[in-house]
Amino acid sequence: MDSREIIKRTHRISALIGYAVFAALLLYLVLAELLKAKLAPFHGLYGLKDMQSIKNYRYLFYGLSAASVILARLLQALLLRKKPGDTPLELLNKLHRTYLILVIMSEFPAMFGLILFLLWGLTRDFYILLGISVVVLFIFFPRRQAWEQWLVEKTGSIDWSTGN
Repeated sequence: MDSREIIKRTHRISALIGYAVFAALLLYLVLAELLKAKLAPFHGLYGLKDMQSIKNYRYLFYGLSAASVILARLLQALLLRKKPGDTPLELLNKLHRTYLILVIMSEFPAMFGLILFLLWGLTRDFYILLGISVVVLFIFFPRRQAWEQWLVEKTGSIDWSTGN
């Protein structure tokens, strides 16, 4: 099989997973809006009245969101290191695995926002963290041209034999 076709197929799988994560983010938005509409006024399922505790949990979830974005960026640099002896196919698999991890990690801030919304009805925090997830997903979304460019940088050519 031609190397460009292998890259195209591998990229397609990663892109589909990226679209699935985006669909999950939209599902979170629909869920939040349905809960707000059906259980109006929605003040969360837990109903914690201590504002200081809610504030502490907000700090915790915003901190976890920031940490997940920073960790994703660090993992990208770490996982995409080329080792001596890596074949072009191994590099493509490394690229595929890395972007799967990054796309999935881009969903974390929205999940933390959804938790804040479900527990205490913090709608604004949910929207902020959902927006962060969409931006991070856009940043880490797999782009085939970028993949091909990275493979050329690491292997010297985009046309490599697969042995088949």
